[in-house]
Amino acid sequence: MNLRFLGKWSSNLIQGERNVSFSLDDKIVFDFGPHTIESLLDSKIDPRKIEIVLITHMHLDHFSGLPELFWYRSIYKAQNRLVVLGPKGIKSNTERLLRTLQTPKEFEVNAEFIEDKKYDFIQPFRARHLVADNGYRVDYKGKTIFYSGDTAYSDNVVKGAEDADILLHEMTYIDEKKKEADFWKHSTYSTTMKVFDESRAKKLVPVHLSVDSNKLASRLSKLNKNIIYPSGVIRI
Repeated sequence: MNLRFLGKWSSNLIQGERNVSFSLDDKIVFDFGPHTIESLLDSKIDPRKIEIVLITHMHLDHFSGLPELFWYRSIYKAQNRLVVLGPKGIKSNTERLLRTLQTPKEFEVNAEFIEDKKYDFIQPFRARHLVADNGYRVDYKGKTIFYSGDTAYSDNVVKGAEDADILLHEMTYIDEKKKEADFWKHSTYSTTMKVFDESRAKKLVPVHLSVDSNKLASRLSKLNKNIIYPSGVIRI
């Protein structure tokens, strides 16, 4: 089972980075911000072969790339039905965005939307953000991964990540910017490590990075074998 990173950054984008997104065995994609479609193509992943997309919440950097995916699938005649998981409103907001972007009426949106419900081996856990945000626990091929989405510290996220093989948790801020993190309901280094410790997850991958936390994540990965920097492909 492989995790492939398509982006690791928060909305505080800089040159050369893309918003957080990653794929599981090149079939399941977690979050789909702007230009995620290009990241798939750059990674030689056929977007038509994607089976499931998990959207944590409907902020621009996690959600607004979905129309690009639907356009691509329609233009290149994808045959499979896409399953999209997300919080309540994911279907209506996606349809509204497609209309706003003047999507040709001939384009078929061959997708099933599932809101705030378990789907097969995927269980949503509500996180703690400014808007409704679902973390996801995925039990797949004998392994468990948990992705927090955007969140301040949350007991529910700890519960969802319990004993996971890999916890992918946002670490937008360093501790010195705790006030800013609290305002935006994001996590600092200490918050992320607290969830990692309390959940007893085996490995931690800090994601949704900024300039400061990216440097910290890189340094931590060199000091602690149980912390993995979000780059390339991780074999689980």
